[in-house]
Amino acid sequence: MSLSTRRLSLLPVLALITTWLTTATSADQQDKAVSDYADTISTVQTALEEDRLDDAKKGLASTNQSLRSFEFALLEEQARRGTKNTGSLIKRLEMPKDVKTRYGVLNPTNRQLVFICQDGGLRVHDLSNLDQDTVLLPHGDKSAVWRGVFSHDGKRFFAGHQNGEVIVWNAETWKVIQTISIGSRPIRELAVAPDGSAFVAEGQQSLELWSLRDETPKKIGDVGDRFNFGEGLSFSPKGDLVATGGMFAITTYDANTGAEVQKMTHASYTMGLQFDPDGTRIASAPRGNVNKLLAVFEVKSGKRLFNVGPFKKYVVGLAFTPDGKRIAATGCEEVLRIFDSTTGQVVLKFDRPECGTNPAFTDDGRLLGWSEPSGYFFIDLNSQDADKLRSDERPKSLNK
Repeated sequence: MSLSTRRLSLLPVLALITTWLTTATSADQQDKAVSDYADTISTVQTALEEDRLDDAKKGLASTNQSLRSFEFALLEEQARRGTKNTGSLIKRLEMPKDVKTRYGVLNPTNRQLVFICQDGGLRVHDLSNLDQDTVLLPHGDKSAVWRGVFSHDGKRFFAGHQNGEVIVWNAETWKVIQTISIGSRPIRELAVAPDGSAFVAEGQQSLELWSLRDETPKKIGDVGDRFNFGEGLSFSPKGDLVATGGMFAITTYDANTGAEVQKMTHASYTMGLQFDPDGTRIASAPRGNVNKLLAVFEVKSGKRLFNVGPFKKYVVGLAFTPDGKRIAATGCEEVLRIFDSTTGQVVLKFDRPECGTNPAFTDDGRLLGWSEPSGYFFIDLNSQDADKLRSDERPKSLNK
């Protein structure tokens, strides 16, 4: 083989090595940038706690604009008000006193909050007006509600009941649209297509995918086993994929046919599944006592992008910010964390007195809410206090 031929044969190898080195360098740079940003955010938090407002504002101004997300808007609002701790911005809506309640469910479009209750009813509130009377929606046979989910467009609310029924509500009129019975076992897990045209829920022995596109509900097929410990379920933002959890893996299925698409191995008791806003990644949080982790995978390839932990206690709930940059995670470690969704770096955390679950953001990225045993807690950066600002002072976005 001639020297020139050998050189030509080495070109593809060199190209691969160059690509790998470039990718590795880019990833290292991203990790460093996020780490530096998180350090600055931590410094700002300390400055606020020590009442050094000027230092806090200077720290915020120095951050990389492309890395800013909910935590930046939160600390900026805290600095504007001159409050020393994040807790002063947290509001609480007490749990209903007349009935045992599981948790609150946030409508991402309009700040509506629904408590799901063991008497089978729903209690509807408006987080923009906590003085408004509660709307009570009873259920005929009083079968307890185990799971409640809004469609992402906010137009439908799905309730999974103890008696195996899925009840679909019109979230504007709060009239029942459909009742679908898929067995006699409790519907503990339930996920809904973004436009409310389909859902996946626990059936008698399996996870069942249903279509509501026609006048009569139609079962598409089974998409995994039902486990005693529960499973994570999630619909992609485009409604084309369904993700299910289980013993050791996340599996995605075609939402139109029920055919398996991809499998991603994580850890035992893989649950807490959430797609990111553009559907290219999925976050997973196992709920076992051994694997107290949080991971993010690339949906198309199945590649794991990062895996952080173990934590002292497992993550109970997680939610992506609308910009896809962060993941809010709750649990029984009595702390709420906000992770960078590309590296797994914690960029903000604050202590809580109780276990937290079911975190969620509104579509504008200005409200973060979660449930605790004593009520529904939320941070609304579009609160009445913030609305008193002149229009030219009000934040236009999280990345202003």
